[in-house]
Amino acid sequence: MNRKKNRNIGMWVLWIAVLGCNLTRTTLITPSPEPSATPMIESGWHVLASGIEWRSEVIDITPHLQAQVFLLRFDPALVTFRVHYSPGDPHDLNTWRDLLPGAAVIVNANFFDESDQALGLVVSEGEIFGQSLIGFGGMFQVDGNGVRVRSLVYEPYYGEALVQAAQGFPMLIENGGTLAPQDEGFTQRSRRTAIGQDQQGRIVLVVIPYSIISLAELQQWLVAGDLNLNVAFGLDGGRSTGLAINTANRTELYPAFDRLPTVIAVYTN
Repeated sequence: MNRKKNRNIGMWVLWIAVLGCNLTRTTLITPSPEPSATPMIESGWHVLASGIEWRSEVIDITPHLQAQVFLLRFDPALVTFRVHYSPGDPHDLNTWRDLLPGAAVIVNANFFDESDQALGLVVSEGEIFGQSLIGFGGMFQVDGNGVRVRSLVYEPYYGEALVQAAQGFPMLIENGGTLAPQDEGFTQRSRRTAIGQDQQGRIVLVVIPYSIISLAELQQWLVAGDLNLNVAFGLDGGRSTGLAINTANRTELYPAFDRLPTVIAVYTN
């Protein structure tokens, strides 16, 4: 995904980044799922491993347009989250999977510039990279108090100690489950990745690798459904959207079309 190198990230970056989702860089391979049977629980959720659940749905965008969405839900008490960062040396999702053989789930994370440096803050095993987004976007974090998703609009980052962190934009759902304000770029359709936290404290990943949907359409669907999200924001999308699942009950790979410098990985405890 082509982005400007300006490190003074402002609100205008959101518009550029969203539109940039349809631009090209280095094409990799076409996504090809490898499905297998999984036990199902309530509301269509399938148990992939202890603390990891999976669901697939179809969103009716217009009478002639649908989007398939893959949902992953994690119990923070039963899994471990890590953010992995390779600045200036991105990897395709297959390589990330080889580098992280113990990961049950791998998903793309921060937006990044043309030098493959992450936009916003990255924290990996306590090591800090970059600078936090200011006044917009959200953050996924792990610290001494646990795992959470937070809005940087209402709760800016002031340098507190973190073990893992990844940032993205825009906010889709603000604290309390309310719609976040829409900005330019919300009507542009593209592939999407988003992350949120529900009212029970579970982390929810939203990945749309095959279809295109606008941020406004995704936002409305997230609020109208039964996910009970308390807060959610967008991770990088477009050519960067990618997901790998490697559990006893399911093995699937939806490669990003670009190489990724930053990923979030989930490990069973």
